Amino acid sequence: MINKNDFEENLKRFDELENRGSYYPMFLNMIEKGFETEAFLFILSTWNFATFRYAMKDFDLKEFKQVVKNLKPYFKKFDGKSIREIDLDFYKKEIKHIFDTLSKIKGIQYTGASKLMHLTIPEVFIMWDAYIRKAWGFKTGDSEDYFNFLKKMRQEFKDFSHKEERTLAKCIDEYNYVKYTLPALENQRKKKNGANKS
Repeated sequence: MINKNDFEENLKRFDELENRGSYYPMFLNMIEKGFETEAFLFILSTWNFATFRYAMKDFDLKEFKQVVKNLKPYFKKFDGKSIREIDLDFYKKEIKHIFDTLSKIKGIQYTGASKLMHLTIPEVFIMWDAYIRKAWGFKTGDSEDYFNFLKKMRQEFKDFSHKEERTLAKCIDEYNYVKYTLPALENQRKKKNGANKS
């Protein structure tokens, strides 16, 4: 069970440690002003760069725009919902369809799909990455895992308060990022430095 003090402490650490966090309001503002595709490409090239960089040369922008357009009716079903009170089981088919559709695009995949879903419906969808998936016991990263991840996050965090300017779903991501992703990246860096010295 997650400790509320630990949750709040990690949110504070996110603001202190993660410089890229300042991009987040820009992403949302771009979408609000109708620049959805641009916002998606921006987040993929900053918060999903490790994967997206290998697909940039062959990325079919026209096809991507059509995919986003086709998903709008599915996303629309989540308007006015939040991770705190949504009946996820009722929307399982839609969640898996959106995730499957986005994650099969080269350069987006499992991590990028969660980010684009969150940007579109920031009150419901929670971002993840490989380190967060592993920490919570999800091994494949497919749509079934993502659906169960959302259920787990709702179960663990639904009673927590959050920053007024951010959704609970975003705060859950910040907690997970500080708690699991940053230590894993630091361990990788230390191993790499150690290997270079030997």
